[in-house]
Amino acid sequence: MEWWTIITVLIGGLIGLSGDFIGRLGARRQAQIARRENLEDAEIARSQAIEDDDRKEKLARELRAVENILFAYFENPVRLVNQPREEAVLSIAKICRVLGFEQSFILNGELRQRIVEICHFMDLATESDVGEYSPAEVGFLARNETRMLMGAWARGEDLPESIEGWGEIRRSRAEIEARWQQNLRDAGLRVVVPPLSIY
Repeated sequence: MEWWTIITVLIGGLIGLSGDFIGRLGARRQAQIARRENLEDAEIARSQAIEDDDRKEKLARELRAVENILFAYFENPVRLVNQPREEAVLSIAKICRVLGFEQSFILNGELRQRIVEICHFMDLATESDVGEYSPAEVGFLARNETRMLMGAWARGEDLPESIEGWGEIRRSRAEIEARWQQNLRDAGLRVVVPPLSIY
């Protein structure tokens, strides 16, 4: 055998071994990239599952809030006639406690603000008349307004304009709050009504 042939065979073998080695390195690198991509995909899927669970939990909590608000009106009736003022005020205060707590869980911003407003006026009604309306009238109107809003929300409709009577209370909010604020000052208190938009 000639040396030239031996050298050629050795060089061919080295080229073959180096090709095999480079191929293995490439396969390893591709496997690492595939593993990293699989881990990233799994993390994205896990994050999406957590977000989906969180969204479902919030929607379920919103539904419970709406149910609790409606139930508060039925559990604490406010009657227009034959109910002593003190009893009507007590029922309104109990309803207002539920509304004040549960409104935080309502995801629909417009509905939440309308419920905050209802709670605000009912809270004022526990102290005195609201505009020209007695506490019993405020409680009665608030119940009907709430039921109308919740019905529209449940059907996926836009929230309608306020019912007659409640719309008048809403339009008179500035005067009602000013009168209530004056009553507080007359009693020697320095509490200021916070803007409803913060809730």
